[in-house]
Amino acid sequence: MSPSRPSPPLLLSLAMWGITAAFYLFDFFQRVSPAALAFDLSRELAPTAVALGGLSSAYFVTYSAMQIPSGLLIDRFGPRLVQVVACLIGAIGVLVFVSAETATQASLGRFILGASGAVAWIGMLKLASNWFSPQRFASITGVSLAIGALGAVASGMPLRLAADEWGWRVALGWTSVFALALALIAIWKLSDTPGQRGYADFEHPRPATSDGRPHPVPWRDIAFLCVGQMGVTGSLAALAWLWAAPFLSQRFSLEPGFATLLSSIMMVFFAVGAIAFGTYSDRHRTRKRPLLFGYGAVALLIGLLASGWFNGSLLLTTLVLWAIGGMSGCMVLSFVFAKDLMHGQRTATVVGVVNLSVMLGSIGLPPLFGAILDHHWLNEMANGARLYPAHAFQWAFAALALWVALTWLSQSMVREQPRT
Repeated sequence: MSPSRPSPPLLLSLAMWGITAAFYLFDFFQRVSPAALAFDLSRELAPTAVALGGLSSAYFVTYSAMQIPSGLLIDRFGPRLVQVVACLIGAIGVLVFVSAETATQASLGRFILGASGAVAWIGMLKLASNWFSPQRFASITGVSLAIGALGAVASGMPLRLAADEWGWRVALGWTSVFALALALIAIWKLSDTPGQRGYADFEHPRPATSDGRPHPVPWRDIAFLCVGQMGVTGSLAALAWLWAAPFLSQRFSLEPGFATLLSSIMMVFFAVGAIAFGTYSDRHRTRKRPLLFGYGAVALLIGLLASGWFNGSLLLTTLVLWAIGGMSGCMVLSFVFAKDLMHGQRTATVVGVVNLSVMLGSIGLPPLFGAILDHHWLNEMANGARLYPAHAFQWAFAALALWVALTWLSQSMVREQPRT
């Protein structure tokens, strides 16, 4: 921090971050909207579990493909310009999706939304690293992830109620106006760095080795970190973002709206968990220990669902799902961990690399979950949608638990440098 200029006021830093956070909220809303609309989409566009899972995952294909390019663009041009363009593209994606008459057309809309959303998380963390002290980065990252969870909650019961009232196309279509408004606000008010407002920029020095040379890029640790991120978010995508609502509805004969409400609360706990893990990490100056704890807890909890012990209790099943959401919040530390490994250099690019690995699980696990359900389907239907037996869900849960356990092993191989 330069002594010649004052540090930016906290309220101004929050305002700058808030503009990018609003776009992340929009992105997360679009990302998980198929969960609340699963029944409508099944009837109109995606009649099988694999088709519905593929429609949901279409978003993640372009989202993942654009992670590294987005990071490079943001590091080169700054989050402001890139977000403005992304907001405009996002509005187009919404309109394409809600006007779709076939699964192919709907997938195109999801592809466009994924490309737009690829900017949201990376740009928000890049701007947070510019506007907040490094000592607050894990905490603000946790709050950032919580904003996305709020978008997921809004995309749950509120979207379901709006779809019931006006139809899913109209309800979702109005979000394009929100994206356009964010583009205008970013043009008008957003600044990439405190220096553009006359304040001192925060410094993220890269320490040198004992012989004075810059530290080499820790490719080994980044690789293990990335592989380790493929489990928790993918499982969350398969459950909270898609299959938890159908599971609760079919297993306990719940109304779709109520099942969606219960599943969307997973994202509330996800938000709380992200803030708690981020705060703990900053306070105790460790990334690896809480990250491994959260991963282990998620694997255990999904394993409990796979065991079928709670199949007769809606309360216990719901509590386990909510606990999975809370423990999944640990994944926020992967981005902070990567930033530490790179000593704060090229933050957007390294966040993009890690987020690519996070999203690979989100691409593969929802269709895998659906494929397992379809494999065990007994040709039962209700209101035009497939009904799956309890053991089908148990096998699908077992696959998720095994995958999270395997990625935990990779996470444990990352070396954490002592933090002072």
